Amino acid sequence: MSSSAAVHSSVALTLIPLVIVACAISYLVGAYRSYQRLSHFKGPPLAAFTSLWLASQAINARMPTAQKEALRKYGSPARIGPSLLVTDDPELLRHMSAPRSKWTRSSWYDGMKLDPRVNNIFSERDERRHAEMRSKMIGAYSGKEVDTLESDIDENLQRLLALIKREYNGKPLDMSLLASFFTLDVLSQIAFGDAFGFITANEDLYNFNKIANQFFKVIELIVNHDTLRKFIQSRPMQKLLAPKGTDEFGQGRIIGIAQKAVAERYRPDAKVKRDMLGHFIAKGLSQTQAEAESHLQIIAGSDSTSSALRITMMMLVGNPVAYRKLVAEIDKAVADGKISYPIVKYSEAAELEYLSACIWEGIRLFPPLFGLQTKLAPPEGETINGVFYPPGTQVAFCCEGVGRRTDIFGADADLYRPDRWLHPDPEVRAKYLRTAELMFGSGRFACLGKNIAMMELHKAFVELLRNFDWALLDPIKGATSIAHGIWVQEGMMMIAWPRQV
Repeated sequence: MSSSAAVHSSVALTLIPLVIVACAISYLVGAYRSYQRLSHFKGPPLAAFTSLWLASQAINARMPTAQKEALRKYGSPARIGPSLLVTDDPELLRHMSAPRSKWTRSSWYDGMKLDPRVNNIFSERDERRHAEMRSKMIGAYSGKEVDTLESDIDENLQRLLALIKREYNGKPLDMSLLASFFTLDVLSQIAFGDAFGFITANEDLYNFNKIANQFFKVIELIVNHDTLRKFIQSRPMQKLLAPKGTDEFGQGRIIGIAQKAVAERYRPDAKVKRDMLGHFIAKGLSQTQAEAESHLQIIAGSDSTSSALRITMMMLVGNPVAYRKLVAEIDKAVADGKISYPIVKYSEAAELEYLSACIWEGIRLFPPLFGLQTKLAPPEGETINGVFYPPGTQVAFCCEGVGRRTDIFGADADLYRPDRWLHPDPEVRAKYLRTAELMFGSGRFACLGKNIAMMELHKAFVELLRNFDWALLDPIKGATSIAHGIWVQEGMMMIAWPRQV
């Protein structure tokens, strides 16, 4: 080696430790500044310097519980990340989502971009584009401009009832699977005109649920951490890992079916239909955008609604007082001729006060979707109720904390007690509903699919309890229910006996 090369090598070896030290100092200075910026908010000590606290809660399926514990210990908002707070304050949540609020969706929503080609209504962060998308889609989701919305639900509900009578007459059934079959078939028929056929096949087609349940933990980590999300959403990783329409199993298979169905409707000679997809076409959505929205409807809409159906069913069957009271309400409505046959109309089911109470009580206790849903403070920051939120601050939504606030729902807020919704004071009932409705978002970020979900739930519970008597197969064992941004449930074994109707 020449003397010149030796010198350069020596200098390089000398510089390496200096570079490492410089990087470490830079990181520590950045961490300290980040800590100082939100030092007036308290929380788990580790969370002030690193996102490891957040990651560990997701890995251990403790996110909603850990958030609630942090709020009760440190107050609201609590700090659960270097730039991340969490709140269970309904007023703060409504303020951030209000029409004229300067708060916007954070980078967390980038993780909801299911189609790498285009944003959907849930992942779109640009305020103008998001508002335009909502204005085009709201008529379809509300059902006002779609002729087949309720009839599509009725058709699949009849298939579900027939399946239970035919295959499970007094025999064990897995409600976690049947609920998913029902909502997947409903949403696919609503989205592009044809049900996937889960109920007809009575099996987990393409191993969709099995594969999805295995990946919810990974998905939660990806959407909660920007660095990991950016890596996974990079073009090379998308080519390697992302579900594709050519896949034979899992989400990819669903994407392929949706793409084919949407393509048929965008053909020049395609028949015009007044359904959800027909509405999107009429409003000028591109074929790519329609595919993205259909994908979102099926993936997000089916999982959330089936979760609400499963958990509320379990809570009801496990509460004999509430169960008998709801069955009595349904039976009386039937006897009085206030419920149609063979499937109840949504307008009729919505009049059943105790039914609505049972559904909202389940949603309040176990929100179907409880991801962080973080909002970003305006560039200049903002002071709300005397508390300053610096620029760059992100505030997450603790759904479970909101639903279990004792100052709103009473000292027994952790109990499933639908009768609380029958409170004699209408102002109290209105406060309950206004708070529980936050599980569907609020203001300019309110969930467009709320009407569809509530229609499915009201109609399904009337028919499941009108047609069958229900019991838990093993009340001691119960079901497996794990929290990963959505309740992942398996083995929800029940027995249904046909009733005389």
